Amino acid sequence: MSKVDILWVDDEIDFLKPHILFLEQKGFTIHVANNGNEALDMIEANNFDIVLLDENMPGLSGLEV
Repeated sequence: MSKVDILWVDDEIDFLKPHILFLEQKGFTIHVANNGNEALDMIEANNFDIVLLDENMPGLSGLEV
């Protein structure tokens, strides 16, 4: 499997740690952002294969991103 880069955006990323660890064990590379603005900066600077967004975040929501 080729390397798959995932950006996971959530203001409560600590709750997702078990899922992140699982995906990393399966060979995925996980990057995290804590808010919509940080996600946009990361997306501008990187080429992610998948972006997972929390719909309800303070500031920019996942839908706005």
